[in-house]
Amino acid sequence: MNFLPRMERIVQLHRDRAIAIATALLAALALLAVTDVVGSMSWYGLAATLLAGVVVLADSDSFAGLLLLVAMALQWLTSGMAADSWWVIPAAWLVLVAHVTIALVASGPDQAPIDRTIVSVWLARTITVGLATTAVAVVALTIAPTNDRSLPYGAAFALGGLIVAVLVLIRLTGDSGATTRGAAPK
Repeated sequence: MNFLPRMERIVQLHRDRAIAIATALLAALALLAVTDVVGSMSWYGLAATLLAGVVVLADSDSFAGLLLLVAMALQWLTSGMAADSWWVIPAAWLVLVAHVTIALVASGPDQAPIDRTIVSVWLARTITVGLATTAVAVVALTIAPTNDRSLPYGAAFALGGLIVAVLVLIRLTGDSGATTRGAAPK
C-alpha cells in the first residue's frame, strides 16, 4: 500500500479534524513518554505507535483508530509499567483521549468541520467516563495493598464506587436518546 499519495489529504483536512488528529497523536506520544519513564523503553510499542501514526495520517477511518489503540495497548503492556502504579490513571486518560479524538475524526468527511454540538456532547461524556474511571482506579489502587482479610470489603467498596459512577454518568448525560428509541420528541 502506497501512503504517499494519501498524505496530501492532510492539507485538505478541515482545521477541526487536523486538530483532533494532532491531539490523538500527541496523546499516543505522551503515553510513550509516560510508560517509558515509569516502566522501560519498549521498542515494539514505539515501532507500533509510529506505524499507527502514519496510518492515521494517511486515513483516519475506524481501522486506523483501532490500529492506534492497539499500538498504545502494546506500548503499555510491553513497557513493564506496574499495574498498581498511580501512573495508570494518566495513561488511561491518554488512551481515552486518543480513542475519542480519532472517533470524532472518523465521524465525517475530511473537509467538513466537526459540529460544535457533537463536540460538546462528546466532551461531557468523555470527561464523565474519565472521571468514573479515575474514581474506580483510585479505589482499586487504594485497596490494593490491603491484606486478604479486608479484601472482600475493599472489593465491595470498589463495586459501590462503580455503581455510583454509573449513576452519576446517567444523571449527567440525561435521557438524550429518547427520540431515537421511538418516543415522541418533547
